[in-house]
Amino acid sequence: MNIFQQLIKSIYSPKSISLFRFQGIGKTILFVFLLSLLATLPIAINMSNGLINGLTGFDQTLQDELPDFSIQDGTLISDQNKPIEIRKDEFIVVFDPTGSFNVEAIEKKHNAIGFLQNQFVLSSNGVAQTYEYQLLNMDLTKEEMISYMKQFNSLLPIILSLLFISMYLFTSATKFIEITILALFGSALKNSLNRKVNFKQLWVMSAYAITLATIFFTIMEAINAPVPGGLLINWFVHLIVLYLVIKEIPPSKNKLKA
Repeated sequence: MNIFQQLIKSIYSPKSISLFRFQGIGKTILFVFLLSLLATLPIAINMSNGLINGLTGFDQTLQDELPDFSIQDGTLISDQNKPIEIRKDEFIVVFDPTGSFNVEAIEKKHNAIGFLQNQFVLSSNGVAQTYEYQLLNMDLTKEEMISYMKQFNSLLPIILSLLFISMYLFTSATKFIEITILALFGSALKNSLNRKVNFKQLWVMSAYAITLATIFFTIMEAINAPVPGGLLINWFVHLIVLYLVIKEIPPSKNKLKA
């Protein structure tokens, strides 16, 4: 069966998922990698767009709107005695040599770049990455930073590719752990429903049972629509789907005879 047909059937058909228990583990693992890829794509695209837009706006702001500054001994130094906040389209650049802003404040701005007193902060879609100036192990001026930014932009496609691979591997690992935990819950469900299923079959069915919630959250991520209580909803849907799947399996013959 085509793997995309399996994907479609596993969204709406508990009976089809119950039949997948006879499928080989290798094909199921391939399916999990495909599902992980689908879940990673909108996150990676949103993050890439945020980084590209942010860096483009940042280059212009750095050259034209930020005051002269230098970074010495891990500290941002400038004659500016109060923070500057500049909006570029949907991105915000914060320049603060005074220590008024912290990482959390930059993160709350969703898409922002922060030149803080002791660190550089990049927030994309509300996820912040921080870089201590101290790690530079060198002094830096505004002109030198403009030059480094040009070099960084030329490497951006490679950097984005590495970020995507890292995100994909992390998502895949998370999915495998999620499936294993769900299969353990399935062990309790199959006992209560008196179904004869081994752990390998439970694992395979769990891999398909997570499809519905995964596709839902992937769509929500693609349209930038946060889901309150997402973790609880995710596991609730997983358990309900797995329960319906196990229920589709014929009861144990020993129980029927009794």
